[in-house]
Amino acid sequence: MSILDPSTPPLKPAELFVLAALHAAPLHGYGLTHEVAARSQGRIRIRPGNLYRVLDRLLERGLIEVHERASAGDERRTYYRITSLGRRVAQAEARLLAGVIGELLAT
Repeated sequence: MSILDPSTPPLKPAELFVLAALHAAPLHGYGLTHEVAARSQGRIRIRPGNLYRVLDRLLERGLIEVHERASAGDERRTYYRITSLGRRVAQAEARLLAGVIGELLAT
């Protein structure tokens, strides 16, 4: 199966932004919503209920994984991190989008 297998659905914008946000370091849900809003310049704002649906889809596809960190007074937060497959898929998707955007700008 290739990374951009036609039978595999492409990433939705929110999914791509979540993967980009997790690229640098693991984050918890609240941190993800703020990082996605910042990276998208406020264009993508994920509400908590929607965020957890996005996270569930990414977990199901093996693109992220749970990475729990217990720190003083913060044991309830679940941190997520991108997997190596998630990195490859996000990079492949970004290259595809860059090519499409390049074609649009050239015409």
